[in-house]
Amino acid sequence: MRVVAAFLWAVAGAVWALEEGSVASPFDQHFPPLHPNCTQSLTDLLLLRQEGQLNESVGVLKEILSEIKGSLTRIATPTEAPCPGNFASISGTCLYLAKDVSVNWEAARVFCQNMGGDLAVLRDGSALARAIGYAKSFGLSRTANIWLGGRDHIVEGEWRWVTGEDMPRGTPFWGIYDSKRQPSGGRGENCAILFGPDDFLIHDAPCGWTCMPLCQVKRT
Repeated sequence: MRVVAAFLWAVAGAVWALEEGSVASPFDQHFPPLHPNCTQSLTDLLLLRQEGQLNESVGVLKEILSEIKGSLTRIATPTEAPCPGNFASISGTCLYLAKDVSVNWEAARVFCQNMGGDLAVLRDGSALARAIGYAKSFGLSRTANIWLGGRDHIVEGEWRWVTGEDMPRGTPFWGIYDSKRQPSGGRGENCAILFGPDDFLIHDAPCGWTCMPLCQVKRT
């Protein structure tokens, strides 16, 4: 009887000790809690890993969207219509040099209009370079001159294309003649030509001269 009582007192004492925190639980003995700093480091590591995976996924998604956009652009871009008749496609522009025709400016414009276009309008340096290259491809002599769709017949010195737009001035459009920058002919020279002797840069000339028309037409 005394032995049983002693055993019961020992068990009760152990229980009281556990309740008051004097003895650690078996779980705590074998699996102590993580230090707060260790817990934070583990959390940061997991967050960094998730961020890296997210960035990688975003990069892949951007590549896929870029490919889709490029494909849609290629599909949506219509095929460029060919130039009509004898017109040549010169870097996206339809030009025709009537090298066997020699007429004044007014007749040259009518000639081009009868072909569905008008005398050529060269709005920038690239267009001028293309037109000159096209003209030179025929092996023209340096004495040849070519009509353009520009003149200052309404107000002297106000050069305009047949479209009503202002013609560009200065280099690299207008050439030099007799040490003078063109246009320099005054009221007697109101029509624009590609002047053969000056490597086909633009000059002003009398509208009654007979030159070759350079026609331009929109793509249909």
